[in-house]
Amino acid sequence: MNNIEQKIEEVRKKIGEKNLALISFAIVCVIITGLMMLLKEFKIQKQEVQSGYNRALYDFVSNINNVKNEMLKLKISTNDTYTLTTISSIFAKSNSAKANLDILPFSQDSSDNTSKFLNQLSDFSYNLMRNILNGDKVENYMKNINSLYKKVEELSKITEEIYADLNSGKIKWDELERVGNEKMKAANANEEVSSVNSIGKTFTEYEGIIYDGAFSNHILTLKPAYLTDVELSSNDVKDIIRNKINIDNIEFKEEINGRIPLYVYEANVRDNDVSKTIYATKNDGKIYQMISDRVVNEERINIEEAREFAKSFIQKLGIENIEPTYYLKQDNMVTISYAAIEEDVIIYSDLIKVKVALDDGEIMTFEANGYIYNHKDREINPSRTIEEARETLNSGINTTNERLAIIPTDSKDEVLTYEFKGTVEDQEFLVYVNANTLVTEKIYILLETPGGTLAM
Repeated sequence: MNNIEQKIEEVRKKIGEKNLALISFAIVCVIITGLMMLLKEFKIQKQEVQSGYNRALYDFVSNINNVKNEMLKLKISTNDTYTLTTISSIFAKSNSAKANLDILPFSQDSSDNTSKFLNQLSDFSYNLMRNILNGDKVENYMKNINSLYKKVEELSKITEEIYADLNSGKIKWDELERVGNEKMKAANANEEVSSVNSIGKTFTEYEGIIYDGAFSNHILTLKPAYLTDVELSSNDVKDIIRNKINIDNIEFKEEINGRIPLYVYEANVRDNDVSKTIYATKNDGKIYQMISDRVVNEERINIEEAREFAKSFIQKLGIENIEPTYYLKQDNMVTISYAAIEEDVIIYSDLIKVKVALDDGEIMTFEANGYIYNHKDREINPSRTIEEARETLNSGINTTNERLAIIPTDSKDEVLTYEFKGTVEDQEFLVYVNANTLVTEKIYILLETPGGTLAM
């Protein structure tokens, strides 16, 4: 032992106190640097893991909410074709939700219970779809649907609460497993639904959005029906804009040759730097779109007053016979959708969107692409009566409003329908029944939010 100490002392003397301190410092720096690199790598890996959890939880909540809305539609629909589409969506979304759940860091006990319930839901929808294809009726399974809907509704509330707590910082991702387990267990998702088991036990893997009003993003036709073949110069169109909306300081910028040839203008409408970009059609000089970059800092007018400002602006453009449908309020502005009216029939294909500043009623944004593409003279001749259409509805629903409506379809055309607004399970809905074939074309669930009514 003395020999070792003696050798250490000899080495220390040879190196010197100063050099020894430098070496020790260097070793410590190397260790600290290594630890910092490990810590950084750990943080990166942790962030990647948490990002994966975040995506999975977001998709899980979305899929559960979609399942809930589709199951509510099952209680409304009486048309086999639409019912089958709805059931297939439930089947797809429940399996997607299960895949999301497998990624999340819940304990096996709680996730197994929820996973088991999602399996039951998937089995139920698969076998229900098969039974309806074999001639059975969805009404025969309404008790099962009601039981499953209550479970999905409960699960939806719990998962949204977890997601909201994470986003608000009320809980951290490190706490997700503990908090999530407690909430998931509270859902009692492991309770058996005996009626589900009696239908069948086949499980198949399957890979399978919010509107500011129904039909707000419908497919446009290939040729703009509202325009003629008359081409105008950029100066002629500038004069039309100036005369219709009283803008003096307007400057031509460029021409865009797309599906609809457009002229682009820049206009100053105030004594400051606030400007509007205006897109007008080369044919006929119709305002296609207008965008403003002003920030609105306060609200001084209400929604009804905003509707009047929007309607007045639309009428200045020579467009009459319109009706406000839905609105969405955000950032002290409100976007209002208007649909054309013809013979008391609302035409959702001919849609106009107007964004109004809630401080002084200024028109901030104007979009008329739906109207320009689709507006035309139509023959409105339903071959079936509204009484016949009403009889196709589920007997358990309560309608509050009925009317004829033309709606766009996914195949780039439109269809004449009867629009029924009503409630089921205290939830508002819209049902569109074909006015010639009595087939259910669309069902929307209406959700009231602080910003307006959303159709899903």
